[in-house]
Amino acid sequence: MAQALPLPPSRLGDYFARVLAASGVGYLGASYAVSRYLTRRSRGTGPDPESAGLTSEALHCRADDGIELAGWSVEPAEPELGTVALFHGLRQSSGQVVGRAAALVAAGYRCVAFDFRAHGAISGRRSSFGFYEALDVKAVARYVGDRWPGRPLFAVGLSMGAAAICFAARATNPWTAVVLESLYGDIRTTFASRIGIDFPAWFGRLEGGVVWMTERRMGLRWQQLVPLDVIGDLGPTPVLLVTGTADYCAPPDEMERLRERCRGPAELWLVPEAGHKDILVRAGDEYLRRVADFFDGAAVAHAANDACL
Repeated sequence: MAQALPLPPSRLGDYFARVLAASGVGYLGASYAVSRYLTRRSRGTGPDPESAGLTSEALHCRADDGIELAGWSVEPAEPELGTVALFHGLRQSSGQVVGRAAALVAAGYRCVAFDFRAHGAISGRRSSFGFYEALDVKAVARYVGDRWPGRPLFAVGLSMGAAAICFAARATNPWTAVVLESLYGDIRTTFASRIGIDFPAWFGRLEGGVVWMTERRMGLRWQQLVPLDVIGDLGPTPVLLVTGTADYCAPPDEMERLRERCRGPAELWLVPEAGHKDILVRAGDEYLRRVADFFDGAAVAHAANDACL
């Protein structure tokens, strides 16, 4: 009798997913496991400012729900042009924005970055794709405004960090200008786009259960995780949207839809051949030129508006 050959990993996962789908308890258990995987804590640290030759100051603040946040600031050598708050992406830490901070500090901007809740060494049980991280954005904006009052305040958000800026906009929008990199428009569409690429294909058989389980674990509906619906709250603040032409999580057509929803001046910059995590590498020196010019122009317009009041 011929011996059955083992199934390849992709088919094996799909086989078990079909088996679990036939069992209510098994299906819910698998959906819970995937939900936990997607929202798990991340203790990754990444590089610190000193690794890029920067001298930093440790910072601490508290979100409205009691979460303690830790971060750092770096001062420019020349008189500062304003403060840039940088917000990292999912499963990252403030170390993800060190390269951007180094470039912006050299251009004359003070840079501030904090770890989001459930990231790095910060407390918090799970991440929420930017929704509850909006409380962290609010806390950082308040801290910077109190610490360095009366100066232009800019924001740069990467992926989840960009979403958090949008979700926070209705409660706090102190920004002179905002840069949103690799921003998803709708979390469910983004999740579907990653199945078979970042996530195994058999996750697709559990999608409905994962959505149901995640909504209950996080205390929100997936319909609330749609930056397309809230990016307009940033208006009239100028917005620069940035994505790579090869980014399947934040594709150019979706970023164009986000730009159309803005209620203030909005630009879209497509970085050739860049994916979801390599915009700075692909853009090179062009990144600093584009972002610094955008901030400078927004600061001049902001000062002119203040002078007219």
